[in-house]
Amino acid sequence: MPNLNSEEYDIFKSVQQRVTHSIENKGLFIDLSTDSCRKYLQRKVNSNAKVVVMYVDIAGSTQMSHDLSPITLSIIIQIFSQEVSLSIVKYGGYVLKFVGDAVIALFPSDFNPNKAIMNSLDCAQYIQQIIKNGINPVFQKNSFQEIAVKIGIEYGSALVLLYGKNLDHAHVDLIGFSISIASKITSMAYPDEIIVGENIYNNLGQDKKEYFLALYDYHNKWNSVMKYNNNLKYHIYKYIKN
Repeated sequence: MPNLNSEEYDIFKSVQQRVTHSIENKGLFIDLSTDSCRKYLQRKVNSNAKVVVMYVDIAGSTQMSHDLSPITLSIIIQIFSQEVSLSIVKYGGYVLKFVGDAVIALFPSDFNPNKAIMNSLDCAQYIQQIIKNGINPVFQKNSFQEIAVKIGIEYGSALVLLYGKNLDHAHVDLIGFSISIASKITSMAYPDEIIVGENIYNNLGQDKKEYFLALYDYHNKWNSVMKYNNNLKYHIYKYIKN
């Protein structure tokens, strides 16, 4: 791990130790849970919550499911989910759910949207570094396929929906524009890219906007015109801060 300071070295070394433990024991170092997020959402059932939504998706996972054995693929996804979950908590977010090879997170922003947005962006970059310097070196050493991720982030209101009558047992989830946009832009991103929606960009100060590159008809995929903001196209941006 060249060009790392002592703190970064210790962080990535700890990641490598957890990943090694998981590979050798064919199981995770920690139990993954969405309980903290559930408790947060239970307080807001049937109301709108201001949140930053982040999707973290393994790039090329469909091909991996074809090429790798089920046990190898499951170990890779479990390790990915473990380290992404720990990263999300580290930056003040909650793990909303695990969907196959993706982790969906939210960062509450009722009181300080700017801070929640910056936390999500810092978290996204941290996840990229964790994969590069923590997970992949161990995967390479153990002849596992290295991974890359695509990350999509959006900010806005989302409806907290209870799927049932019993608050303690029924499923609680988020629905809304920000959720949909985060999902769509993640699916379009290239490996190692962080793509954000217009609401993220517009809610940051001018000093932060130099870290974003506007994407027009990105990869020739972002072609639908949405009835939003006086029928103007909804813009997306690539986060390029080093």
